[in-house]
Amino acid sequence: STYKYLGLRLFSHPWSDVDERGERQTLRDLGYSEDIASALLTIGRINTELVDRTNTLLKRHVEPLQPVILPANFSLTLINKMEPSSTKKDLKRETLLGGRKISVGWHRDSGLKDFSSICVYQTIKGQELSSSHDWGVALRTTDHGGPTPPLVVPLPSGSLYYMLDDFNHNHEHAVLAGSSGSRYSSTHRVAREGQGTWQYIRDKIASYKLDRQVHVQSGVITFTTSMPLKRRRDVYKKYVRQMLSLQVEIEFEWLRQWYVQGQLHNTLHLYWQKPIQELCDAYCQLESSSNEVMAILEEASESSSTNEGDRRVGAGCVLVTEDLFDLMIEIYSKREETYAIWQERYSDPIFKELPPNQRPRDCPVLDKEDAPRRLSDLVRQLRSRFVGSVVHDEQNGNTKSEKAKIRKKEKRSSGKYTKKEAKGRASNWLKLKADL
Repeated sequence: STYKYLGLRLFSHPWSDVDERGERQTLRDLGYSEDIASALLTIGRINTELVDRTNTLLKRHVEPLQPVILPANFSLTLINKMEPSSTKKDLKRETLLGGRKISVGWHRDSGLKDFSSICVYQTIKGQELSSSHDWGVALRTTDHGGPTPPLVVPLPSGSLYYMLDDFNHNHEHAVLAGSSGSRYSSTHRVAREGQGTWQYIRDKIASYKLDRQVHVQSGVITFTTSMPLKRRRDVYKKYVRQMLSLQVEIEFEWLRQWYVQGQLHNTLHLYWQKPIQELCDAYCQLESSSNEVMAILEEASESSSTNEGDRRVGAGCVLVTEDLFDLMIEIYSKREETYAIWQERYSDPIFKELPPNQRPRDCPVLDKEDAPRRLSDLVRQLRSRFVGSVVHDEQNGNTKSEKAKIRKKEKRSSGKYTKKEAKGRASNWLKLKADL
């Protein structure tokens, strides 16, 4: 599983033996050292114990008042380290708590199933026992302006506390910084299933390969069933959208999220090394498929500018429509924008303060020397070919220009806008006139 925090995907370590596609592997098989494997297995056993304890508390304290919404089947834990106020001098003060310094501001835990329980264990290292009450947690209702004041609960080392049932949904909490000792906490939660797991993205890739109605091999496009041209165009457009969307998701939600965290991260997260390599392979296959689509668009564009009697149109060109150009321009433009955001992230000065093995590293299938120029060139080429797209006649297999549509298209496309972009510009103009 993974967990996203402030836009960064955190990759988890397994806390039990792994059953991957029917092949059972121990943590030692995956390459974890004996000490680390032992620690991970211990955390897994602790999680099992906390599941039992939390469900017992739900039955004892919640069930008599209302039905329990979700059992506490904790599926992950977040382990955090927080420094005391004597070490971390820039901690903020919270006026609602008498000016106490806080390590974590007011928040509700996210990334977990709605109305699920949370269990937190904390231990304080390097602190005198008499001062262990310094660390604590503050609680308040979500209606901040309401009459209920916040509540402060001191937490000595070894404390275990619970936020049962819908508590996290209706309340916020903050962590009060102690004056000494480092706080280590383990927050056990019921993770929201779906897009953050290896199983999700792995199965999505497999589904794309198995369930599609279009197959492309060596530039030859075939369909699983016979269908009229209009239906083939719709199916092909759906195939292209699915392919490009999956490629973008693998790049920005997985590969860049992995490689931005550096070589040490790669070395430590042994379980994920094989899945990341599989994602790299899948990305390369999708890149090859997207290049084939670009070649078809280029052929269709070139055929439209050739004399009518001299045209030699490939079979894929009959699938080219204005909507297909629109789709390609839209997705590649968005990809270019997202790429620029990531380039800005890579240039953050904070990385210079990290050891070299913790700085972002290049992904072999993404970060080629011509990547920025190539993306810009692709978008520009798509827009220039956009005007030259043609409509093909199914009955005789020839390519004929529909002059009225071409003229209309050229008029609309003089600025090389897609339908969506043109509609947005028109909407903005209408809004401006209304404001005036």
